[in-house]
Amino acid sequence: MSPRFLELFWRQVLRPAWRRPGLSVLNAASIALGVAVFLAIQIANEGAVASFRSAVAQTTGRADLEIRGEIDERILPAVAATEGVRLAAPMVEGILTLVEPKGEYLRVLGVDPFESAGLLAFELEAVGGETLDYELWLREPGVLATSPAQAERMKSWADGGKVQVLSGANQVQVMPAFSLITEEPLAKAEPRLAAMDISWAQEILAMQGRLTSIQLLLHTGANADEVAQRLRAIVPADLIVSPPAGRNDEMQIMMAAFHLNLTAMSLVSVIVGMFLIYNSVGAAVVRRQHQIAILRACGTTRGEIRCLFLGEAVAEAVVGAAIGILAAPVLAGLVAAPIAGTISSLYELTSVNTLGLTGWQILSGFGVGIFAAVIAAWLPSSEAAGIDPASILHPGASQRVFAPRIAFRTAMAGLCLVAALVAGLASLHGGPRFLGFVSAGFVIAGFSFLTPWFAMAVGKIARPFGLTGRMAADHLDRSLHRNAMTIAALAAAVAMAVAVTVMIHSFRSSVQRWIEKTLTADLYVAPAANEIGGLHAFLPSGAKEWMAARPEVAAVSTFRELPVRYDNEMTSLAVIEGRARGQLEFLEGSPPDAAELFESGRAVAISESFVTRFGNPGSEIRLMTPRGEKEFPVAGIIRDYTRDGGSILIPRGLFASAWDDERLHSLAVNLRDPAAVESLTSAFREQFGNAGQFAIYDNLALRARVFEIFEQTFAVTSALRVIAILVAAVGILFSLSILATERGREIGVLRAIGASRPQILGFFLGESALIGSASALCGLVSGAVLAMVLTWVVNKAFFGWSINLTYPLAALLPTPLWIVAASVLAAFFPAWVASRTPPAAAVRFE
Repeated sequence: MSPRFLELFWRQVLRPAWRRPGLSVLNAASIALGVAVFLAIQIANEGAVASFRSAVAQTTGRADLEIRGEIDERILPAVAATEGVRLAAPMVEGILTLVEPKGEYLRVLGVDPFESAGLLAFELEAVGGETLDYELWLREPGVLATSPAQAERMKSWADGGKVQVLSGANQVQVMPAFSLITEEPLAKAEPRLAAMDISWAQEILAMQGRLTSIQLLLHTGANADEVAQRLRAIVPADLIVSPPAGRNDEMQIMMAAFHLNLTAMSLVSVIVGMFLIYNSVGAAVVRRQHQIAILRACGTTRGEIRCLFLGEAVAEAVVGAAIGILAAPVLAGLVAAPIAGTISSLYELTSVNTLGLTGWQILSGFGVGIFAAVIAAWLPSSEAAGIDPASILHPGASQRVFAPRIAFRTAMAGLCLVAALVAGLASLHGGPRFLGFVSAGFVIAGFSFLTPWFAMAVGKIARPFGLTGRMAADHLDRSLHRNAMTIAALAAAVAMAVAVTVMIHSFRSSVQRWIEKTLTADLYVAPAANEIGGLHAFLPSGAKEWMAARPEVAAVSTFRELPVRYDNEMTSLAVIEGRARGQLEFLEGSPPDAAELFESGRAVAISESFVTRFGNPGSEIRLMTPRGEKEFPVAGIIRDYTRDGGSILIPRGLFASAWDDERLHSLAVNLRDPAAVESLTSAFREQFGNAGQFAIYDNLALRARVFEIFEQTFAVTSALRVIAILVAAVGILFSLSILATERGREIGVLRAIGASRPQILGFFLGESALIGSASALCGLVSGAVLAMVLTWVVNKAFFGWSINLTYPLAALLPTPLWIVAASVLAAFFPAWVASRTPPAAAVRFE
């Protein structure tokens, strides 16, 4: 980089920006917001994964291998005696949910600190430096070791030193009496981990005689793959023998689609910011064309001119990215709770506690901001480099207008829309799933090229409405070289808002139709702890029999879910008994007798999300059971919205032929008289405990709870949609500010020949209203098309769910009203500034 260029950069870019920082600040702010949103989602995503990794790391410690699943503890001696195994440490994991405050939980790990010495990733320590009282650890039920920070939190929840918690359907007491000392990163990521003596953990978690994992240390030099092969030969076939990292890999695979969707949504703000940068640099090219022409006439090369404008965009991007990086942890704190709630509902109980920035995230923030700025500024900077000095410096050339190339834009729009169709079809038919987002990007790009058509259409409509309408339409047409990008930016944001609104509405409508067929019982009973920690707690023994014997009960159905291995990956097996759960909706292509096959208990049913993930297994499916791999007939494919990772539904009788497990997660009850709901609920609580351990819903209440979770799932998406609209509204403020500066001479002439300040104000506000109208019209049309991509392509490719596309006209039709109102509001300040332009100063060179 030559000294001459550095001097040019100082004189043409840095010094003007320092003296008049307003436009540079707006550009930097747009990049800052985009980078902040992008990084906030990354931080929250990584925080959720880090929490899960921490729990796994503290569980597995220094283990070389682990055995996971529902383990009969009687196999422990055989495992410990396996060649190559130096230490086999039994463990029990479970979730205890606090009675108060609601929503809090403890991830309990039952260990034997004597047998597991040298393997655990933490140590026990007495509180206050006292001698470690192992007798207390072994003697008292519910004695916990927690991190010092968690112990402090629990003091405020304790009554007499003990905390009331729910273990399944039972209310028990725990007492934090030891400190759990672990490595700092692990403690920060998952502070809710608590350790307990393994025998008491089995008692409290109702897991007598069972383990959830066995952690293994191998002899030095032992081959882990060979040892794993020996272990698989002696343990039940449905248990998983793998390195501890396998659990992290499974979690990341499950959440990959969720993370990618959030990341794509977070980039919308960056894309809208790119429109603003493009608009800004394009405006600067028009405003400085005389300076550019003089520089070119004095020997400045085209490359140096291009680098001046690219350098300006990069400088603003660096400042904006730095601000965005600083703001990202704060914004991450706002989105962390809904993200953690969604992950806990759909995948695995987790929390987001680590909200700091990593070095890689800081670099990616700068990279995203700078890359976006360079791409956005490339075309207008090339336009600046191509300016002909002679034509610009010729008298009268200053009135030159850069008209958008309509034919070129139309051709590009057609190409983009064709590309969107091709990418969407490829995503659905075996291609990479991310092509769905490529298709969505091409839709937005295609309609962005068509914005001049929408602008000219609303201009024609406005011309008959008096002088203000005619002047606003003329200004809109003559400034299409810049207004087109402003309209495109706002239209892109509107399109995303419309598309997401349509997708959520369609999804909600499809789910509503589905639950009308499946949630048909009058009453649903489940352990209350499952609402926080997932399906880890079971109903008490005898609950089904007691309910079935009640005279007011017509029918009882049961539900149980457990993880099962298929094709070396984990999926869900849902065990169904009875008809109170409603009817399964078999999809087109299933055998005609599919419903009869399933209801008679002769075959399983698979969800369409299972087919999307694993492929169609055909008429039979092989599953790993405790009795070895077994083949089950497949009745057909059903519509199911419970698990995006896929699920297999199996009748209870067929399940009992391969699994010895009678435990239940919930009951669905049909009553002879629906009015008996309250009396039956009271009788059940009186029989099995009246301390609030059960979540009991009638039909309407359960449906309301389902949609409460549904709204929580899309809370982050809705927030990102609002942010995109705000960024685009800033674009109108920015664009009209530039226009007010650029039209100073014209405003002066109008004022000199008698135009009043209110008229000037009206011209600018009228133009902003037309910009908003064109944006709303383009956004509605492109959003309707984009909704097809999100619903039929992105959703289907990533989650496998069939959604019936429906457009909520009552919500969409008012869109132009609030978009136009927002546009006028955003334009008021620059319009007011324009109306205050002194005529003498504006025309002093005439």
